[in-house]
Amino acid sequence: MNRRQRKLVFISTVIGVLAGGGILGWGVGSGRLDGDRDEVVRKIDLYRNVLLTVRGERKERPALDQRLAMVIDRSLGSQLESVDSDLRRRLAMLAESVGVRGASVSTVGAAVVATPAAREFSRSGNERAFRDEPDFVLVRANVNGVGSIEAVVRFLHELDAAPWLKRIEQVRLDPDREGRSIAIAVRVATLFIPGLAGDGELDQRPPSARRPQSRYGALVAANPFSLPEVPVIPPEPAAVIPVVPVITVDPRSGWLLTGIMEGPDGTEAWLRQIKSGETIELRLAEERRIGRKIVLQLESATGDIASFRVGDETFRVLVGSTLDRPLP
Repeated sequence: MNRRQRKLVFISTVIGVLAGGGILGWGVGSGRLDGDRDEVVRKIDLYRNVLLTVRGERKERPALDQRLAMVIDRSLGSQLESVDSDLRRRLAMLAESVGVRGASVSTVGAAVVATPAAREFSRSGNERAFRDEPDFVLVRANVNGVGSIEAVVRFLHELDAAPWLKRIEQVRLDPDREGRSIAIAVRVATLFIPGLAGDGELDQRPPSARRPQSRYGALVAANPFSLPEVPVIPPEPAAVIPVVPVITVDPRSGWLLTGIMEGPDGTEAWLRQIKSGETIELRLAEERRIGRKIVLQLESATGDIASFRVGDETFRVLVGSTLDRPLP
């Protein structure tokens, strides 16, 4: 390497050192190397986001205020006493107007709902009041009564359509055995914001039902709680059993007078039982039992005719005839 070349290398080295030192000095001076610049940039971004958020909230605030005003205008007041009284009055009047009998209304206390933004405020200083401020107060009431299916459905429909702010939390129906009378129990909740009253035109607002009342016409007509009437079927007439007259067989019809004989002991009448073939010889004044209740006695016998007695009855029989066929 000659002298000229060594000189060029030296000059290049000096220029590189100076350039590196300048860059290093600029980095230190601008804060790029010690982190100050990154912190400044972070704060700039933070403040920019805050300003954009505030600007967005300012644009949305009128719509938010309008929605809040609509809620307040539909509330029943701004104080617990007035809201509690008005809630019971409205429920009792509604039940009476639709035909729910013996309606009773009772409130079950109030519940204070805290603001959901409590964590956005500190526990001390001026922000503590915002942290402890309630969001709204919830008041509940129970309604009990008895009515027909039409009155019960109408009560629920008009309660839902009432313009004041409410939520129907529970409905219980208890029909009687025939389903013509139904006990109803309803729990209703409303809310108000303490210190904020509406515009006073709540009663001038028209009802706004989510469904028309005509939708429930078929339900009322069918009355699902009523059991269908079972048609009364007249009992079938009892079968007439013909009365068969009981024909009492005269035991005398089974005995045939076969002959009259003059024997060593006197006159005898000979008799024969037709079915069994049994024979008896009956002498004068002698008695013989034929059948369970008949006692036969021979009184006289002449030629082909014999005279017999059964009890107080006396009759004559021709030889060859049965004892139930007496001569006239």
